[in-house]
Amino acid sequence: MSDVLTETLLEMHFHQAIVSYFANAYGVNFLRLLKPSTQQEVWVGFDQGWVYTSLTTRELLHELRSSIQVKPNSIDRFFLGFFLQFKPVKKMIRKSKAMPDDYIVPYYRSELSVKPNRRTGLSQHETLLRLNKLNNARVSYVCALLFDLNEIYKPPNLDRLRCIDLSTSPDGWATNERHFLTFQNEMDPTCLWCSDPVEGKSLSFGDWASPNSHTGPHKLSSVSFVQLKAIGSENCEK
Repeated sequence: MSDVLTETLLEMHFHQAIVSYFANAYGVNFLRLLKPSTQQEVWVGFDQGWVYTSLTTRELLHELRSSIQVKPNSIDRFFLGFFLQFKPVKKMIRKSKAMPDDYIVPYYRSELSVKPNRRTGLSQHETLLRLNKLNNARVSYVCALLFDLNEIYKPPNLDRLRCIDLSTSPDGWATNERHFLTFQNEMDPTCLWCSDPVEGKSLSFGDWASPNSHTGPHKLSSVSFVQLKAIGSENCEK
């Protein structure tokens, strides 16, 4: 049933739990939801963003698109952003040449999109890698460990998500090959970027999105978070 649980369905299922998490962790209305349209998504790569900025939604999406295409590393009046790309996870019960050597069955994997888009010239994966190089941006694949359509009718549980920060991704993947994120088990603290296995880090949603997270190049301390709010407030008033 895993192929029934599309990215859109998974995003809808976890949406309210993610809203509540960011409201509790950062304060109600501090971070703004950024949801690109289907046409916009091919240019920016992500399903859903949570941002702190004094730019309008239209302005920010335009700036993100421009930054991804020409690769500058900063955007004026953009102070913080969490960008999520949901990925279904499939339980693999048979061995194949794509299974990492040290794995046993069953294991779990999500297929990544590395084929260049004809409009942008970039694959979804390359688009997300470029977005992740932007100052104050934290970008992650969000792998949802749901395997039965009936689970959609249960209350959403953020513990069923594993976040793989794009900062741990290898560069230079061939676009004529299939590539995956793989996990040995449902709570694996590591993951592998495959086809040639490179170890990544598999985090809970809370660990990845926390204001005190010490993962990736865009970490925030409690002090810098207070400073961030002050700087942003001053700029938002201008």
